[in-house]
Amino acid sequence: MSKITISRDSGYADRVRKYKVICNGEEVAQVGNGETIEFETPPGEKEVYLKIDWCRSNKVTVSVPPGSEVKLNGGSSLRGGKVLLAVFYVLFMPSKYLWLQTN
Repeated sequence: MSKITISRDSGYADRVRKYKVICNGEEVAQVGNGETIEFETPPGEKEVYLKIDWCRSNKVTVSVPPGSEVKLNGGSSLRGGKVLLAVFYVLFMPSKYLWLQTN
């Protein structure tokens, strides 16, 4: 079995809430503020993203080789002064509220 590891950065926005980890359309885990989680998955191509309420991150497609690990990093796009734009992100850019990238 292969696995995917996701590390969430620590930030002010959503500090006390967990993000859902969606892999190929199904919730497979939740990741808290500053937390790292891992989950097992069959090898192959996977589409992964983070979600909170009706907002989400960009979708990342990764190829998971047999018996290996893929590492991803994610978090909130609301940093510094952008925290004041939270309503704008929620209403007009819900797919950019969170971010996810390969490590």
